Amino acid sequence: VSGRALARAATDAGCTPLVADFFADRDTEPIAHRVCKVPGGIARGFQRAALEAALETLAANAPSPLLGLIYGSGFEDRPQLLGQIAERWRLLGNDAATVARINDPAHFFRALEQLAIAHPKTRREPPPKPDGWVAKRLGGAGGSHIRPAVTWTDRADLYYQELVSGRSISALFAASGGETIVLGFSEQWTAPAPDKPWRYGGASQPADISRAATERITGIVARVAADFQLMGLNAADFVLQGDNPLLLEINPRPGATLDIFASTSTPLLAIHLDAVRHGAVPSHVPVYDDASASAIVFAPETLTIPTEMVWPSWAADLPTIGQRIDKERPICTLLARAGSAADARRLVQTRVGDMLTALKMFEHSAHAAKSHAHE
Repeated sequence: VSGRALARAATDAGCTPLVADFFADRDTEPIAHRVCKVPGGIARGFQRAALEAALETLAANAPSPLLGLIYGSGFEDRPQLLGQIAERWRLLGNDAATVARINDPAHFFRALEQLAIAHPKTRREPPPKPDGWVAKRLGGAGGSHIRPAVTWTDRADLYYQELVSGRSISALFAASGGETIVLGFSEQWTAPAPDKPWRYGGASQPADISRAATERITGIVARVAADFQLMGLNAADFVLQGDNPLLLEINPRPGATLDIFASTSTPLLAIHLDAVRHGAVPSHVPVYDDASASAIVFAPETLTIPTEMVWPSWAADLPTIGQRIDKERPICTLLARAGSAADARRLVQTRVGDMLTALKMFEHSAHAAKSHAHE
């Protein structure tokens, strides 16, 4: 749904990106050869006609022959659209059938049981006693689709999972032909909203986990990647209880942690392309220059981006001047680097507060100027 991080990763890998997404953020345009804003929005999701028209426009403006299409978020609940796209463009990543299988909870968790991989109790029908369970929308992403099971009625697009405590750990990995390498571990946190208690808020790397946990997660990733024949960059999300990981889901695409793993001499998207196009994964884990973190800034109230806004260098996914941001919608992404993951997380969370304070000051100044003009 937002292509800026993929575009930056493509540029790092020596490619020329052409981007179709819902935002056409102001910091996407300088790094992409061409950006097409797809009509519609996140609420309805990608629609075939609008997306295909954008892709055709990008292809017509490509400065050289196309390698293919790399997709990010937005297809979790519509793998058939990926299949339709693949009829026209080469998909550089997991195919539509793989995305469908891995996002089908019945298929995915049955496979985990056959592989003897620990996971929270999961079921399609509502639990007899919903306390201690969450309801998740099929194909949801970003945590906004998760609710306490007691608050959602039985719907055909839900599945149910036992709520377990622990740390939210994600493993970024590359896979090809049954070979797998974990490239790094991150720890995630939430940014709760009144009706979205598990909304994704941000992540930091490296995650501080034990050697035993590292080995167990690495083994789980290898078994799942081989079973589903995953390709390219993927991410595995876990709840870590002590040294024991419980697998929640696999995101079969480059994901939300691209930014925080970018500080390496080995570009992530080069790893992805080598895996997808040449069947090769790195022989060793890349060395990252420092710890880093990213966080999403959400609008506490409906606001308009002021004309006086000067974005700091550590802000990304930048909206245009005058753009209206509805309450609880994302405004931008903030980044931070430091000597440790804990310091990077503290810094990025401080920056979230600073950003909201600055926007609030601009908003108050605009209201005051408008009131003075009326007087």
